[in-house]
Amino acid sequence: MADGGDPRALEGAFRRLLRSNEQGKLSLAGAYAVGYLVLGHAQQEETGPDWYHEIDPLDALFLGAARPRGFRDEFEFANARDAWLRLLRGTVHGQGIQRFVREAVSASEELGMPVDDGKLMLALVGRLEAAGLDQRRLPRRLLPGAALQDLRAVHGPSLNLRLPDPPEDAKERVRRFWKEEESWADDTPRAVLRDGLRRFHDAGLPVKKKSGMLLPALYAALLTKPGEPLEDMGPHAWAWALSLEEASTLAPVLDVLLVAPELGMSVAKTLGHLFAMPAFTEPIPSEALLWTSSPGLALPRLAFELGIPEVSTLEATVTPDLLDWVGMHARMRLNAARGSATDLEETDSVDGTDETQEESGERWGERREAVREAVLHKVRKKSGGTAATHRRFDRPVERIWDADGSSVVRISADTPHGQKLQEALEGQHDAFREKFGREPEPGDPLLFDPDADEPTRLTREYFDNLMLDMAERAVEMGIDPAFLHAWREVGYVVTQETRSMFTTAEVLAFKRALARHRQAGE
Repeated sequence: MADGGDPRALEGAFRRLLRSNEQGKLSLAGAYAVGYLVLGHAQQEETGPDWYHEIDPLDALFLGAARPRGFRDEFEFANARDAWLRLLRGTVHGQGIQRFVREAVSASEELGMPVDDGKLMLALVGRLEAAGLDQRRLPRRLLPGAALQDLRAVHGPSLNLRLPDPPEDAKERVRRFWKEEESWADDTPRAVLRDGLRRFHDAGLPVKKKSGMLLPALYAALLTKPGEPLEDMGPHAWAWALSLEEASTLAPVLDVLLVAPELGMSVAKTLGHLFAMPAFTEPIPSEALLWTSSPGLALPRLAFELGIPEVSTLEATVTPDLLDWVGMHARMRLNAARGSATDLEETDSVDGTDETQEESGERWGERREAVREAVLHKVRKKSGGTAATHRRFDRPVERIWDADGSSVVRISADTPHGQKLQEALEGQHDAFREKFGREPEPGDPLLFDPDADEPTRLTREYFDNLMLDMAERAVEMGIDPAFLHAWREVGYVVTQETRSMFTTAEVLAFKRALARHRQAGE
């Protein structure tokens, strides 16, 4: 067995895997070797697209299996990857994919390297023979070249899509649609679309004249952060819509939005067809709340399904509660690489000081902690945890977003809530000084491990134990236990004061976790 420590053994394993692909015979291990070779050649020749730098082992496997097929961009690549993986589910090759994921994560843990580190990806070659992933050949019908033909995830819905007849009162429903106010208690495509169209209207866009505005508006209201450039929302919305499998209840709604501009349909006519679909006024399915259309996102999701608690990547140590952050950050990071976002060298931070891209990236590591710091003491007040619409001038806590997805948290002392939150942070500041005998430096966590001799950020395990301990004493503290269990599950907490810091998708994920735990009596 080659484990990455013996270069000659590793080279031998690599050559054997490449030879095993002769005459169109391709195993999962062989596909990975081909994909790794493609990445290496692109790096050496400097011919690969920017998103090649985001690829992890599972992406490389798919890239090799799809060879010589090319992809227009990272969105098509990721959607095709996920569609292919769905086709393999339930087959012996799907079990092989699971084994591959386990091997990749095990290698990462044993070698102490991120799963997408180049050295780790090379070392993984030597483990695949021992795992038996070079023995079984993929049938031609399951190779991406054949399996992905005419799939919605790659090519979109057919323009011959049969649209449902609008209801008899369609005109009245459309009229009410434009007049009614959206509510955060309403988590239907109808309500989220209405909110997105209102935002686009406020930005001066012709939302009542162009049906091509509908899908980006739905996407914008559901998933985007304020820093996402408006010009990117069209392709991002298209990629997101195609990422959902055809069995999703939301897929028919999205298909109408996808074909409407191609067929020259008016906005009113498009809405009329949507009102004929029950899914338009039913809750948005949970699978639609995550961005998956980027490289590097499939392996962690599959690992979590297998019970693996975390995956180390070059960007971060990913846990299930961080999937939304990782997906959004991958999307925004690639935006910056393509130059579609504002040049970071010309932007200022909110306090007026220059901020480099590296410094902005470091702030992302504190995304969850910043939220937790801002609400740690606030949570002791009895709160239903539901999000509500609130006036901008009454926000005690606000997140300020940059174009690359980095952000800072601003706490206003102009409101009673803001004053309490600021006092809580000042208390943490005092506790830091008392514990370590000095002022906190820029890289020091305000929420620190009280048992550590040096400033150490609280671990996920520590936070989980803290939440469980608080949940056991929640009733006597005047807190709904389900509120704490939901916080622990999704990794953040949404209150009226912090609503502006989250996307609609994040708010819905928290609300649904809260409802589940309440129903379970926790």
